[in-house]
Amino acid sequence: MPKLERNIEISAPSKKVWEVLTDLALIPKWNMTVKEISELGPNKYSVKSTFGDYTSTITEQIENKKITAEVEHPDFNGYGYILNEKGDMTDLSYWVDYEIITNEKIQARSLKILLNEIKNFVEYLEDGGDPDEYDRKQILVKP
Repeated sequence: MPKLERNIEISAPSKKVWEVLTDLALIPKWNMTVKEISELGPNKYSVKSTFGDYTSTITEQIENKKITAEVEHPDFNGYGYILNEKGDMTDLSYWVDYEIITNEKIQARSLKILLNEIKNFVEYLEDGGDPDEYDRKQILVKP
């Protein structure tokens, strides 16, 4: 199965990035594709998204370091985040295991957009921003 991976540097410690990635209430605030997410059980989530609904099961979780998940969706099988703290910065890698890569350029671009969404939101919070006032369309302005 094809796998794509991209990374980005975020001006925040890995603990802050981890909090954003693992707080269910925050995910729809920064992720443009997620409309709703709810917990089905321990480490199992139902996600309603712009590209279809799916179930995500966390298979590995190392606090402030790594998240790996399996996905029940016809287009992709799993995803993961790897956080590497570098002082007061975090290098965040995100990968997706696709069933089929139909257009690698477009799918790679979507990974980069997602990483920018996370970066913008985390840095907004680090600057003292209120998550309830966050405009996730900022991704279009701040690369």
